[in-house]
Amino acid sequence: MGKQVQSSKFKVQNYSWPIALFIILIALFILTYRVIFSDKFLPFTFVGDTNITFLTKAQAQRVASAKFSQRAGEALQFGDFIIDLATASAKLDLGALDEAFRESRREQLKTLFSGYEIYPQVYFNIEGQLQKIARAVFKPPQDAKLYFDEARIDIEDSKDGLELDQDELKSLIGEYLLFGETSLELPFKIIPAKIQTSHVQAAKQALESLKDPIKLEFNSKTWELDAKQLLGILDLTRGEKLLDADKTDAYLSKIAAEIDSQVQEGLFEFNPATKRVTAFASSREGRKLDKDQTYQLLTEALTQQTKTIALPVAVVKPKVQTQDVNSLGIRELLGRGISYFAGSIPNRIYNINLTAQKINGVLVPPGEVFSFNATVGDITEATGFRKAYVIKEGRTVLDDGGGVCQDSTTLFRAVLNAGLPVVKRTAHAYRVGYYEQGFPPGLDATVFYPSVDFQFKNDTPAHILIQAYTAGTILYVDLYGTPDNRVATLTKSIVTNQTPPPAELRQDDPALPKGEIKQVDWAAWGADVSFSRTVTQAGKTISKETWKSSYRPWQAIYLVGTKE
Repeated sequence: MGKQVQSSKFKVQNYSWPIALFIILIALFILTYRVIFSDKFLPFTFVGDTNITFLTKAQAQRVASAKFSQRAGEALQFGDFIIDLATASAKLDLGALDEAFRESRREQLKTLFSGYEIYPQVYFNIEGQLQKIARAVFKPPQDAKLYFDEARIDIEDSKDGLELDQDELKSLIGEYLLFGETSLELPFKIIPAKIQTSHVQAAKQALESLKDPIKLEFNSKTWELDAKQLLGILDLTRGEKLLDADKTDAYLSKIAAEIDSQVQEGLFEFNPATKRVTAFASSREGRKLDKDQTYQLLTEALTQQTKTIALPVAVVKPKVQTQDVNSLGIRELLGRGISYFAGSIPNRIYNINLTAQKINGVLVPPGEVFSFNATVGDITEATGFRKAYVIKEGRTVLDDGGGVCQDSTTLFRAVLNAGLPVVKRTAHAYRVGYYEQGFPPGLDATVFYPSVDFQFKNDTPAHILIQAYTAGTILYVDLYGTPDNRVATLTKSIVTNQTPPPAELRQDDPALPKGEIKQVDWAAWGADVSFSRTVTQAGKTISKETWKSSYRPWQAIYLVGTKE
């Protein structure tokens, strides 16, 4: 038993010394390795193809820079084209070596067995050379075409285009600068044709299957689409038997022009004696082609047996049918507006009457907002207005529609007296004499299509009928509807901060005969004006509002003729 114990101890002693010695050697190797490479790059470290093992950072930078500079002075032949690197201002990012030196220290043993490769950033400028090559090698794609050759439909095949892959070529040049080797074949990218042969082949089959034209019908009218016409509106880019949306819309717009008709809203007048409403312009239904649905029906007709399409036309009904007008609750006068326009030039009087005609007889349904601009429309010579004096860009000038504000002002007064809510109202820039004939300042409302509008809301339980008319130099606007016992009370206008007008200004005008004087602006005092309105119903106040207007002082301006 004692001999066996001694034998085991002997064996342990025999193995422990070699193991200890091996560990000591490994430790010495690691220590020596670290000491030797403390300021040098580790074994098997490369910058591109440049071995920088045992080199310090400074040495490695010099070696890498020398090899890079040599390559950066060369010219590379890519097929028939040469890239001159000597003019490319090529640079190597040597800062990457510092980062790589630190990084390799964290994986020393791994680097010892697998090596370490550094890929610093390479900078160069060859844009001008690339553009010349790109222009020389560019081949545009050719779309497939579908056309009629006499009675037969033929196809011209598509061809893909080619363009220089500039990013790949830059990558190849960077590879050469780092490794000294690269592919010297020009890299290309394929540019596919937008319209492929397969696309037009499908369209060809669809057209060839069309034995008879597609018919579009409405009432007694028929429009036909044969294969040639369909070819002009097909969408060949998708490869589907679909119609081009824009081209089809243009085709259908021509048909819609023959079908569509505007709805005609009736214009009405109230007879106070009979308390009945009669129409002086009857309402009329409108029509509108549903182009979106027609597009879908046409698309289906290309692939289905049915080749006759009943066009979907919607009937647009007027808001109020003429026969229903006396059931709308228009029974009594709710409010009246009055203004005077004595002294107006003929064109201004014409425009006042024209505007009155446009708002006369209009019905405002309960809950809706009336827009003066939307009702009267654009105010131009093309819409029937004449030139008269208007306030524009800070002065009074002759322009289309002078006098229209007489109507918006009078309507504003009618709305005030009726106790209806005012949604939008803008005062004039200065006090206009017409609106103070028989009235205090502040009771005006300017409009300027389409930005400056006058609007009010019908918050009564029934429709409101607008009637506008002139008698001599007086403009009336009456609002008829169902009274709901509301009473409107207006305070007197309060005028403060009055400012006298500037001195008159006289300007030479070579268009006027010499000695003739023409006044184009009239003097007006500036002032701040305010008034309030209280609306009561059954003894209770339902609204109280104050309107404020700030008018600028205005100078009189005279044009003095100088024409000989």
